[in-house]
Order: sequence, then C-alpha cells, then structure tokens
Amino acid sequence: MGKLLKLKIDVSKIDKKKLYKGSKGNYLDLDVWINEDEEQDWKKVSVNQSLSKEERDAKAQKVFCGSGELKFGWDETPKSQPSASSTPVDDGLPPF
Repeated sequence: MGKLLKLKIDVSKIDKKKLYKGSKGNYLDLDVWINEDEEQDWKKVSVNQSLSKEERDAKAQKVFCGSGELKFGWDETPKSQPSASSTPVDDGLPPF
C-alpha cells in the first residue's frame, strides 16, 4: 500500500546554484527525513537540500527548506490475512 506525505517548501531558502537543467525541466535534489516516533507532528517530516559527496565530506551544513505531514497510510497496520491452511472454527453460527 502506498503512503502519502504532504510537503511545504520555503522556496526563498533554496540555493539557486543547486538548480539544474534536466531533459524535461529544471530540478532540485531534496532529502526528506521521516521520524514517525516524534511526538510533535510538525517535527515528523523535514526537508533539506541534498548535499553532494564533496559537501558531505567537507561537513557542509544542511539547508533546511521545509517540513511536512504524514497524510495517508502511516497509522494503518497491515491486516493479517488468514492462511489457506487455517482450519475454519465451527462455532455453531450460520456462515453469514
């Protein structure tokens, strides 16, 4: 099952030098961090500009540019399906 995130990006914080031209438009690489254990909703999802390997090696500071919300599919626990080998229980009730 898919999961939905809603992100809000402060475009004024984007380093314009990080924008690059692709075959179908202009792009910016972003990292999305999800911490489902965080108690405050606004802290569960954060967005920062991706760093190159060289920037990571140089310990460059991340540019935080937004946050988000866990919208759909995050609180739902997968329901276990009965296995084909399970034997039906006869509880004396009609099967409907």
